[in-house]
Order: sequence, then C-alpha cells, then structure tokens
Amino acid sequence: MTAAEFEKVAATWRPEPAQVSGAVERGTTDKLAALLDVPAPGEGGELPPLWHEVLLRDAVGIERIGADGHPKGGALLPPLADRRRMFGGGTVEVVAPLRVGDRVARRSRVADVRVREGRSGVLLLVTEEHVWSVAGEDRIRERRDIVYRRAADIGPPAATTGSAVSAVSPVTPSAAHVPDERYLFAYSALTYNLHRIHYDAPYAREVEHHPGLVVHGPLLALWCAEHARRRLGAAPAHLTYRLTSTAYAGQEVTVGSAGREDGALAIESWSQGRCCVRMTVRDAAPAAG
Repeated sequence: MTAAEFEKVAATWRPEPAQVSGAVERGTTDKLAALLDVPAPGEGGELPPLWHEVLLRDAVGIERIGADGHPKGGALLPPLADRRRMFGGGTVEVVAPLRVGDRVARRSRVADVRVREGRSGVLLLVTEEHVWSVAGEDRIRERRDIVYRRAADIGPPAATTGSAVSAVSPVTPSAAHVPDERYLFAYSALTYNLHRIHYDAPYAREVEHHPGLVVHGPLLALWCAEHARRRLGAAPAHLTYRLTSTAYAGQEVTVGSAGREDGALAIESWSQGRCCVRMTVRDAAPAAG
C-alpha cells in the first residue's frame, strides 16, 4: 500500500451504515463483572458506562480472520490490504442506561475518513459513530477513533519523549491493576477480539514489535470509567477519552483523578512512567454550543 492508495480510500470510501440487534444477556455481563471484580447488575439492572463493549460482538468465521487476528473485511473496515488497526479513543454519551434483558439495536456508520502522516508512516484515521437504542429510543451515542497503518511501517517503537513520560504518575492513584495473560485472554474472549497482540506473545514481539502482550485500549478506558463511577458515586453520563501510550501484560497500571475543570472530572491511567489514557467525565452531557 502506498500513501496515494490511502488518500484514494479517504476520498472515495463511504460504506453503507450497518445495523445489528440482540439481547443484553446476563451471562455476558456477569462474566465482565467477575473479571472486574465488581457486583454484577441483576436482571433489569443498569449497565455501567463502557460495559456495552462486550455486547453485539460480530461473529466472524475463522476463514475470514486475517493473519493478525483482525477480520479481513467488514461493514466499517476500509479496503486496505495488509492493514494494522489501533484503537485511538472515543466519546460516549449515555442518554439512558442499557439494562440487563433489554433487546437492543446498534446503528453504525463511518462519520469521517482522513489521512495523516505519522512519525512512522502514513495513517488512515477513521471516525465511527454508533447509536445504541431500545424500542426505537436512543440510549448510548458513541464516536470511536480508529487508526489504520501499513504493516510495512511497523517497527520497533522509538523511545517516548515529552510530557507523556514521568518518573512517577503525577496523579494520586486510587486503583491499580496488573493484568496477566489470563486477564487479557478473558477480555479478548468477552469482546471476541482475536487480535494476536493480546494473547500471542511471540507474534506481539516478533511481528508487531511490542515488548510483550498489549493491554486492550478499551479495557484501559473501562478501568478509568469504573474509577469515575466510584469517585462520582453514580454512573457518568458523558465520557471522552484518548489513548496516549501502550500498557503491557505483567506491568502495573494505575488509575487516579487529575482534578476538575469546568465541571468535568479528569482521570488518567499510567504504566511504567507513561500516561496511557486521558479521560474526562461528567455526570451530565455538556450543553450544546
């Protein structure tokens, strides 16, 4: 793939919206609660923010899975050969919580596609929009930022510099996680995420040049959302977050509050002197305009 091919995809690729539906099954939410070591919502109970990540996962046959573990194609996947996919962050507005037992529909579309030249090559930046509804009423509105790279551009990571690096986290941590291979495997299973960097250590090191197994970006964000829920004493209604660095299996990940600004609570997660996630949360959606 050349930079010109990335530009062509950005200019011409406009996939049709997709929709799927299914039930919020207690078996799935119980397993996520067990992994997080928190009480599970019972039948009719509210799902905390970002728990919807485990719902309505696409069932992809093994013959449609690429060498890296990602699907070869799909409704919102760009037509790029030998691509590598990374999760960049997102925004979630909870209009009303999903509940265990709900029959839910998810409408998805590509909202924006653009090309940027990164430090290690050309990037295709895709913004997805997902709307979760029950009986025709919106419950969750979500924007997700996905980054696609060429496999040929992936090499050993350069040393991180700048404000993302610190000898210690500048926030006072209130929670700490040390995810091991079992934890990452369980989360991969719950989200039907077959990307090999999360469970295949030789692949992660030798092909995608990570020092170890990679902690899922959505899992890092989920830990931040759970911290916000404890700190606020209620489920936040609006979350915006950005992934800024990678965390690896066996290394401690701390989560703490970084103060308030304009009514929003700032939360950060850190690992090995690097900020991994920056999140702002509100107990109500910000006013328009």
